[in-house]
Amino acid sequence: METTMKKAAFIIGASMIPAAASFAAPSFFTSSEDTDGPGYTYVQGQYIPQGKLENAQGGDDKDYDGYGFDVSYEFPANLILQGGYDRLELSNSSIDVNRANVGLGTHYFIDYGGAEDTGVDIYGLGSYERLEFRNAVGGDDATGTGYSITAGLRWMVDPQVEINPHAKWVDYGSISGGQASYGSPDGFEYGLQLVGYLSEDQHLALTAGYDRTDVDYGPQDANFRNEVSVGARLNF
Repeated sequence: METTMKKAAFIIGASMIPAAASFAAPSFFTSSEDTDGPGYTYVQGQYIPQGKLENAQGGDDKDYDGYGFDVSYEFPANLILQGGYDRLELSNSSIDVNRANVGLGTHYFIDYGGAEDTGVDIYGLGSYERLEFRNAVGGDDATGTGYSITAGLRWMVDPQVEINPHAKWVDYGSISGGQASYGSPDGFEYGLQLVGYLSEDQHLALTAGYDRTDVDYGPQDANFRNEVSVGARLNF
């Protein structure tokens, strides 16, 4: 019951954040209609040099690395379409992991009166999620599909420096296939991304991120922990 209540509260809260910000922002704040804010039309690639699949029930933890990419497009009225894909390779294991998502959301930028081109952008997304464990038990692939609700901030502390904390509630449905089964995991994912723009026009940026999950996959209650990524972003 407690987990269900947390889930409901997060989903309702995340869906209301951008709208609440637009109504609650004091008159001395400047809305996204009057200032550019961070761009939402971009492509990004990242390398994941390290991460750990931790098994809470005593199984062997697995280090992993991989790569991924994200794409984002902004429509009129602050609507955003985003998608992403990650490929992870577990060390000393035949298992590979594919993660993919595509979602629709909105955002609202608040210029709080600091230096030019600084402020906080609040965003929320509802997404379709797909997770696959390839070559799992008996060589079978286990796949699950579900949904997620994401809420985050893009804090422009400087015209060329962005801090992006974000949290996601995700439900993958049943992850299974053949002899392989990872149950019906759901839970929270947390992350922090730093973005450094190489010029004032914010056309090209370097990124660094940290992510972890509290979802509990499979009988070992496994989670992706201490995942570090570095990448580059091209804004349009």
